[in-house]
Amino acid sequence: MRVLSGSFSKLLIMMVFFLSMGSIAQAGPWEHVKTERGVKVYQQQSEGRDLPIFKGESVIEANIYALLAVISDFDRHKEWMHGCHTARLLKRVDELHLLSYNRTDAPWPVDDRDVVLESRVSIQAEKHTVQINFQATRSPLQPEVEGVVRMTRLKGYYRLKALSSTRTHVMYQVDADPAGAIPTWVAEMIVSDMPVNTLNNLREQVGKAKGQYGAFLKRWDPTQNPEAPNVVPD
Repeated sequence: MRVLSGSFSKLLIMMVFFLSMGSIAQAGPWEHVKTERGVKVYQQQSEGRDLPIFKGESVIEANIYALLAVISDFDRHKEWMHGCHTARLLKRVDELHLLSYNRTDAPWPVDDRDVVLESRVSIQAEKHTVQINFQATRSPLQPEVEGVVRMTRLKGYYRLKALSSTRTHVMYQVDADPAGAIPTWVAEMIVSDMPVNTLNNLREQVGKAKGQYGAFLKRWDPTQNPEAPNVVPD
């Protein structure tokens, strides 16, 4: 193996630095879109993309682990996730590592989109935080559906921060490639409506589901189970 000279090594480091800065610069700053029904909505434009990265944040009057229980119940996502046509759990890799399927209704003339998601949950009880990361993956457990466009690049998260035992700050972020051109009005509708409706529907769902996730809470809520583990994936 040849050892690089000092000057060449410095040049290489500078080239990598400026190339990385260039890739970062492709994404613009976060822009506040609106505040509606207690949800602040932001978007971040990215060069060459039809759909901006978007996020919403709100405070929900609920226990952080009750929210985690609702979000982790993929078979019931249709009850509260905005625009959800179909949702189901495909595989439980382990307690907090799951594969799921989601199909989103799209307004005419746009085709519905669907995606197989891999989700991992990180719990840091001492910091009072929970994060559910999700990203698109491929799986033979869910074949492609005729007339529905399969998305293969999507990632995001729900980030929960307990403000008290009955109050939680929730951030929901999505970065997705819709796998084909979509009209500007559809992109604007997604960014505007999805965070507001999803987080407010989540607010209602956790109230409706009160008392339905007792076993889950006894497993993960430290106030009910002093031995509830921290789970921080590698």
